[in-house]
Amino acid sequence: MNTNVRLALLIILATLIWLASGLFANEEQSNSNQPSLSLTKVSLGHFTVQKFVPQLRVNSHTKPNRVVNLRAQVAGSVVSVPGQRGSVVDKHQSICVIEAKERPQQQQQAKAKLEQAQIAYKGALQLETAGYQSNLAIAQAKANLEIAKLELTRSQNDIENLNIKAPFTAIIEDRPIEVGDFLTVGQLCATLVELSPIKIVAEVSESDVVNLQIGDIALALFDDYLPKNAIISYIAHQANPTTRSFRVEAVVENTELELRAGISGQLQLQLATVKAHLIPASLILLDAEGDMMVRAVNQVKLVTQFKVEVLGEAENGLWVNGLPSTINLITVGQNYVSQGEAVETYLPHSNP
Repeated sequence: MNTNVRLALLIILATLIWLASGLFANEEQSNSNQPSLSLTKVSLGHFTVQKFVPQLRVNSHTKPNRVVNLRAQVAGSVVSVPGQRGSVVDKHQSICVIEAKERPQQQQQAKAKLEQAQIAYKGALQLETAGYQSNLAIAQAKANLEIAKLELTRSQNDIENLNIKAPFTAIIEDRPIEVGDFLTVGQLCATLVELSPIKIVAEVSESDVVNLQIGDIALALFDDYLPKNAIISYIAHQANPTTRSFRVEAVVENTELELRAGISGQLQLQLATVKAHLIPASLILLDAEGDMMVRAVNQVKLVTQFKVEVLGEAENGLWVNGLPSTINLITVGQNYVSQGEAVETYLPHSNP
């Protein structure tokens, strides 16, 4: 190879090296001009599981503890109506009084018949001892005695039933008769309602009824009345065929008769104690499926998220379940990060 060819090859090689060095330099300069990626800063809160008593609120209404229709046991004209409609009557207080007519005389006659039957039966026994009385005659005398006793009892009951009385302290809701009306046997004298105690009636779902027991403490809430302490007195064993819910009744003391029957409200029931976390409501987010969730940071500072269920409300947050016993939740910046993202964290805050 001559000198000119060698010189040409050297020039070409040098040119290639120079061009290549320029490309690497531009690449390094381009990389140096790109800004470095920074981590999103988030603030954490440390939360620990606690004991929580869930409160179940269901719609309710008040109902009389008892409703009784007082009906006539004997026929007769009404001579007095001491019980006025809408008034409070005490136990054994008269509501309607029926005319006695000849009933006192009938009672005296029944007493005389009983005395006569007693004497006849006693004499029959004495004659039997002496051997002058048959067993048939003695049986007849005894039967007459029992009939006389029954007639006297009936007569006494008729006189007692002339005065129709309240069987318990109650309110006269209706009294359709007046003085001078004639009552037949079985005809209505008055309708009484007992409002102390008063019932609170509600319906709960099949998933909640299993957590209730008779005797549990409850709270009756109303829009226009103060809350009242209640005690569960009845839990249905058969579901409503339409709603598939179960009837629950609670009783409330109502000595001042402040509550009337038919008032709408809510019955707040205490369910079994569970473990849950109390967190600020602002931490709750919705995932792609529309479920509630929260975001947290694990030990290697990666974002994780957990679906939660709200169990109840408190003044300073929400009670939720679905979280580990202890967890660091993102309290600031949770809307700007996603699951699996590395983040920079502030110092954790304590429980709210």
